[in-house]
Amino acid sequence: MVSGQWLTAVAVGGVVLLALEVLYLLLRKRVPRFHLNLLYHLWALSLAVLAALRSLGIDLLGSAVGGLVSTVALLLTTLVLYSLVDALILQRPWGKDQGPLVPKLARDVLKLGVLIGVGLFAATEILHQPVGAVLVSSTVLSAVIGLALQDTLKNVFSGMALDLEKPFRAGDWLVIDGGVRAQVVDMSWRSTHLRTKEGLDVYEPNANLSVSRLINYGSGEHPFAVEIRIGLPYGVPPAEIKDVLREAALSAPGALDRPPVRVLLESFDDHAITYFMRVWTRRAANISRFKDGVNSRIWYQLKRHGIDIPFPIRTIHMHEAPDMEQHRQGKALSKASELFSGLDIFQELDDEIVRQLAASSQRRLFDAGEVLVSEGDEGDSLFVVEKGAVRVTKSDPELEGRHVDLAILEEGAFFGEMSLLTGEPRSATVIASDHCGVLVLTKQAVASTLEADPRIAESLSRALAARRLDTQETLEDRRSRGVAEVSLEDEQTFLRKIRSFFSLS
Repeated sequence: MVSGQWLTAVAVGGVVLLALEVLYLLLRKRVPRFHLNLLYHLWALSLAVLAALRSLGIDLLGSAVGGLVSTVALLLTTLVLYSLVDALILQRPWGKDQGPLVPKLARDVLKLGVLIGVGLFAATEILHQPVGAVLVSSTVLSAVIGLALQDTLKNVFSGMALDLEKPFRAGDWLVIDGGVRAQVVDMSWRSTHLRTKEGLDVYEPNANLSVSRLINYGSGEHPFAVEIRIGLPYGVPPAEIKDVLREAALSAPGALDRPPVRVLLESFDDHAITYFMRVWTRRAANISRFKDGVNSRIWYQLKRHGIDIPFPIRTIHMHEAPDMEQHRQGKALSKASELFSGLDIFQELDDEIVRQLAASSQRRLFDAGEVLVSEGDEGDSLFVVEKGAVRVTKSDPELEGRHVDLAILEEGAFFGEMSLLTGEPRSATVIASDHCGVLVLTKQAVASTLEADPRIAESLSRALAARRLDTQETLEDRRSRGVAEVSLEDEQTFLRKIRSFFSLS
């Protein structure tokens, strides 16, 4: 009889355990945020033991064993139910790409409060302990814990205050007291987990954060302004400088055109006029790199406009400077002449004429990513790559206007000959692949050469026809179609355009 009761109890407990384990599998599948593992299995085991004891006729509340098992089962049931509510409701996000309904720290505090309440209930109602004794014991225990863990509790309450106020959230970039700059990873009871640009993990106590001066750059959702000051010469009108600075700032990677770039004349200093710039961006993770991009584009833009950044005023006696400058200029002219001599369109010109054209060219520098010319723009100049490389792209109507990469032009290559010799709009967009220098030859420099020897226009027309064919072949290759050879009609068309553009007879 006794053995039969035990077998029945084991069977009842086994059925309860099996049912709860099946429920566990369903919960894991249907509720992704439900993460209880070991505690759930302990809860299922405690309920199975309770069911087995109940089948044996043991008074669960009247015996020590039953009371102890009932208390454990009640606490575990509370944990399981709270975890289920937490997964279904409290962790649900406010909206798309937003955090949970209730922050983690608040959920942890709520869970602790619920467990304390259930524990007090179990101590008085299940274990039959006097209410006064339980309250006194809990009060004494709380006082001891409070004195021993006052710094920890300070961090906990500071964390709760930060959690309620929400001055930042995970993913935001913070500057703490003007010093450490790091991204928020997570917040716990004691500290906030931060990660610096160097990849270092910083665990800042919540109490420190609650009294620190925080600058929150956000996570890139909202624009913020970066301020830049630069001293420029007195001899250039402020309106011109403001236009140059504004254009340079807008060309920097990550710069926004809304809100607009602000350029203000701030002060008249000893050796320069100081200009103040406010440029907007969303690159919270790369402010230093963004400033580098803006400053670099400013330098290149000023250089191309012939505006020098003034040095502090000093009296310096230089002796061999003229000879050194003359040597530098001679070396630059020699390099330019060598590059121009290698251009197909100038092959039939005398060396002296090529040298004159090279001497009349202007050297310009561009930063990586800057656009040298844009497809469709007006122009009348030729570019020769002196240093670095540029990328040539062209929009193709048969590819829905997407840009096709035509070529990478390196040192000695040239582009813009159509605009130089016929005045046609730019047929392609050219972008600096990296830091590069180019020599720019304008229409005015070529006009005198053509006037002196109009026959040169014939060789130039042949070069233009071949050049146009190369561009078409590149596009046709992308579309896998055949291409015709250079025709005499094309050469004559270009010859007429050159004569018309330069007013040749």
